[in-house]
Amino acid sequence: MNDKFFDLKKEKQDKMINGAMQVFALKGYKLASTDDMVKVAGVSKGLWFHYFVNKAGLYTFVSDYCVKYLTMELSVNLSLNGADYFDILYTIEETKASVAKIYPYAPMMIQSMEDENDEEILEVAKSRIEPYTEKVNEALAEFSNERLSKNVTREMLDMTVGYTIKGLRQKAYESGEFDSEKYLSDLREYFDMMKKIVYSKGV
Repeated sequence: MNDKFFDLKKEKQDKMINGAMQVFALKGYKLASTDDMVKVAGVSKGLWFHYFVNKAGLYTFVSDYCVKYLTMELSVNLSLNGADYFDILYTIEETKASVAKIYPYAPMMIQSMEDENDEEILEVAKSRIEPYTEKVNEALAEFSNERLSKNVTREMLDMTVGYTIKGLRQKAYESGEFDSEKYLSDLREYFDMMKKIVYSKGV
């Protein structure tokens, strides 16, 4: 990456970051193309290659930028949160929704990095998402599994909640723009329902 990218006006930087993030998030690394990014961002193809040598370099920069921005926000928001499993996850998703006001496809970019399986970029995706994963795991480590009903394991809970979040997030992007208000409202409703099912009575 050419460091002079940061000499560009912030508006142009964000146009390029958002264009790349949207295409990588929706198509994954293998199917993403700079032609699509040009259409989305309205920035010439020559400009992309002036600052980023190739697609792998662009992906590395965008994924790193997305995770760093989100992790910084999480550091503040999670420090104000308690130790309830669902409250922690809601805070994480609420933070992503807040970041999406500036970088609309950041929530999907994180999901795409988690799901990435292209061998060419897999190690980059894994290494770049690590700070985010560590921050989430650190917060969730505060939750005591003893609060769960005897028929519920943490593995089952993580899997069920993970699928729920992913499904609701994808639904929130159906119109082409992230409907954060609807997403968070639906998520809170599902979480409130799940609390009644998975927590031991009287806890």
